[in-house]
Amino acid sequence: MNEKLAKYFSGECTKDEIENINSWRSESIDNSKEFFEAKNIWISMQAKPAPNKTILKNILREPEGKNVVARFGWIKYAAAAVVVLGLALALTLNLGNDERDGFRTLADGSEITLHGESTIETINITDEVREVRLNGKAYFDIQRDETRPFIITTDNARVEVLGTSFVIDATTEKTEVCVESGLVALIKPAEKGGTDLSVKLMEGEMGTVKKLGKGIVKQNNNNLNYLAWKTKTLVFKQAQMSNVESVLEDVYGVDIEFENDALKKCNLTSTFKERNAKDAIEIVARTFNLTVEYKGNKAILKGKGC
Repeated sequence: MNEKLAKYFSGECTKDEIENINSWRSESIDNSKEFFEAKNIWISMQAKPAPNKTILKNILREPEGKNVVARFGWIKYAAAAVVVLGLALALTLNLGNDERDGFRTLADGSEITLHGESTIETINITDEVREVRLNGKAYFDIQRDETRPFIITTDNARVEVLGTSFVIDATTEKTEVCVESGLVALIKPAEKGGTDLSVKLMEGEMGTVKKLGKGIVKQNNNNLNYLAWKTKTLVFKQAQMSNVESVLEDVYGVDIEFENDALKKCNLTSTFKERNAKDAIEIVARTFNLTVEYKGNKAILKGKGC
């Protein structure tokens, strides 16, 4: 299997071989573990720039004397596995599934949950750094390791942490970070000849970097549903239906349409827990005495409004 994995990481597999390896990887936890151990061995040999430890030290500095113990240590690999070393290809993992999210536990115990068709690419895993690249939206619960920061790169920003939990929503136009716990360094890389901009985000705060923006916007996170796509708990407090529409679409992957635009101005107060898409839509419809017409992945709400 090591030779097959080496071929996989080097990008030399045929389409059928890739499908066979992906199928083998999903057959059991042991197979998945073997896959990622081999991947980390290969990645660990790739030379990458060191993280900006000065930024981390200044931004993520915490009171002295605070003891934080990681749940898992990083695995030390045997020399017998070096068959996969020295090959050059970044590995992209598409973790989407029918439930519109994907879950992965990393070798150090960190956990990542991807939203929808989002992808994450391992860039560099060494004794000094853990670095990935994100396209889309993901929830990170990173195990603390003060000797190896965790870095997430997007199209227009960089996030550096030692250990914390947070959500990143990254598009080609902007990167948004919402912190659930701990401290996060959000960095806007400098243009040629400039200096990186950075801010520290704490629990309950969010930061936004825009491709065409000049700085970083930092504010309190007042979005009750920023994690709804992961928890499947939706909370609305006098929320306009236009907001309800966007949340339902984000959580369930459905297309919501109002036949009457006046409906978007109605306000909803309700909490949905572990509801499927149809149940949630039907509750909204009954609340405002609406009817629902389904066309494929689209739900059309019809009625006079409020």
